[in-house]
Amino acid sequence: MCGSSDSDSHDGYLTSDYNSSNSLFSLNNGYSYSSASLDRATFDCQDSDLLGNHKHPMLSTEVPRFISNDALHSPITLNYKRDNDDVTYTNAKVNKFMIVLIGLPATGKSTISSHLIQCLKNNPLTNSLRCKVFNAGKIRRQISCATISKPLLLANTSSEDLFNPKNIDKKETYARITLQKLFHEINNDDCDVGIFDATNSTIERRRFIFEEVCSFNTDELSTFNLVPIVLQISCFNRDFIKYNIHNKSFNEDYLDKPYELAIKDFAKRLKHYYSQFTPFSMDEFNQIHQYINQHEEIDASLFFFNVINAGIVEPHSLSHSHYPSTCGRQIRDTIMVVENFINHYSQMFGFEYIESVKLFFEKFEDNHEETLAALDSVVNDEFFNDLQELIENNGFS
Repeated sequence: MCGSSDSDSHDGYLTSDYNSSNSLFSLNNGYSYSSASLDRATFDCQDSDLLGNHKHPMLSTEVPRFISNDALHSPITLNYKRDNDDVTYTNAKVNKFMIVLIGLPATGKSTISSHLIQCLKNNPLTNSLRCKVFNAGKIRRQISCATISKPLLLANTSSEDLFNPKNIDKKETYARITLQKLFHEINNDDCDVGIFDATNSTIERRRFIFEEVCSFNTDELSTFNLVPIVLQISCFNRDFIKYNIHNKSFNEDYLDKPYELAIKDFAKRLKHYYSQFTPFSMDEFNQIHQYINQHEEIDASLFFFNVINAGIVEPHSLSHSHYPSTCGRQIRDTIMVVENFINHYSQMFGFEYIESVKLFFEKFEDNHEETLAALDSVVNDEFFNDLQELIENNGFS
């Protein structure tokens, strides 16, 4: 589960190709919407062979107040009752789903998204849903670098640094274009579940997203109704963060960069993100729900889930759901599958990731390789103390 908010998936269902558009969020300017019929994809339901019970001393189940070194999991097999497809309607429109990811870089957003899609397509209740990830980092590279294979030019000054808080407007532009693409493909009936893969790290960004969702759902030209699901991904484990930063040094931004330079640049980028990040909370959930309810023509729904430290920390009461008053089976089945995925993520997928982290550190510690020395020189106690201070300043402790 390497953190990869800007990374691209190799799964065929995770696509985020960019199509140019004349204006941002031109829904009200008149898209040409497709018919409501759904092109149902079919997949064989595959049973996952889950690994046996394993524990490691670096693992713990308590919710941390600060960045720490802990984890734990045990296997579970989930059996679902097969049922017929049931397309339900809200506001006289066919329902589709939008998953809004929230989380800092190197927490595993993109990887968890790929696992969620795997879970949805392998479950008989949801295997007809077509899923796509819309990745803001990929859009940013395609626009700013002209081609997806061109590496990022490292900034020499704060004005050149895209990830510096001074340049937040530039990042917002890429996020808006990505969100526009998600809306466009939903309304063209190209997918049924759109995953908005970006940090979405500020209250202002998230309010804008839900304003656009409301605009989408009330637009007379839109054929479909979007059911919003917030999925917040958090990681406080130092070993996990260090491992994820290591993996980030090999993404498209750093194809031509020496390892240590890539580590230093991404560590600086991560601090910038921490300085701007405000976690999604129950208060914000309630505020957004109240905002949606102001639109009387919308039969409101809103769902909120958390994955913490690869699922090894139970989110307790951090998740919350509000179903529409006329909720059909399609919504209930889909949310049930997502909820089971969240509740059992560590057993279904987290163990493999934890084992990868263990093997990574064992490999380099045994061989005394320069890689770990270079990583430790940057991602050290001072670095984590800086992150901790930023977390506390933003109320995330």
